[in-house]
Amino acid sequence: MKVILIDDVYGLGRRGEVANVADGYGRNYLIPKQLAVVATTGNLKMIEEQRVALAKKESKYVEEAELLAQELGQLHVIISRKAGDTGVLFGSVTSKDLEEVLSANGINLDRRKILLAQPIKSIGNYRIEARPHNDVETNLLVSVTPEGDEPVARTMPRGEESDAVVKDVEVKVAEIEALSSASADEVEAE
Repeated sequence: MKVILIDDVYGLGRRGEVANVADGYGRNYLIPKQLAVVATTGNLKMIEEQRVALAKKESKYVEEAELLAQELGQLHVIISRKAGDTGVLFGSVTSKDLEEVLSANGINLDRRKILLAQPIKSIGNYRIEARPHNDVETNLLVSVTPEGDEPVARTMPRGEESDAVVKDVEVKVAEIEALSSASADEVEAE
C-alpha cells in the first residue's frame, strides 16, 4: 500500500514523502493515527502544492526541535517508584511516565519521540535518547530512585543539586549490589 506521510514517522520517512508499507500497517496504524493518507492522484497533487509551504514549516519545526533539545539536554528527570531490596521496581518507568513528568513541567514532547527500548525496571541513572525531530536528537538524564514517604516525579536543571542526586542513586545502587553479592556468597557457603 502506498501512503503519503502527514507527519514524520521514525524509521519510515518524513512528512510529505510517499512510502510503501504493508497494508495492515497502513490501514490499522498510520491512517487511524493520522500519520498518513492513502496515496491517490488527488492526494499526490495536493501534497505537491503544499511542498513549498511544508518546506517553510519544516525549517520552523527543526528550529523549535533544536531549542527543545537544548532544553531537554539541560534537564534532569527524577522519578521515584516502590522497589524491593534488590533494587527491582514494583512496576516500571515508561516513556508515558516520562512524558507526563515533562508535560507537568511545561515541556511538550510526545512519548513516541522518547526512544526507550524497554521500560526501566530497576533503580539507577539512565541516559535516554529523545528525538523531538528526525534530524534532532538529545539525551535525557533520568534518575529512578526508591520511593520514600511520598512519590517524586519532577525535573530540575542540571547542576550541583542534580549531580548530588546522581551520586545518591549511584551509592544506593552500589549498596544494593554489595548486599546482593553478600547474600549470594552466604548462599554458596551453605
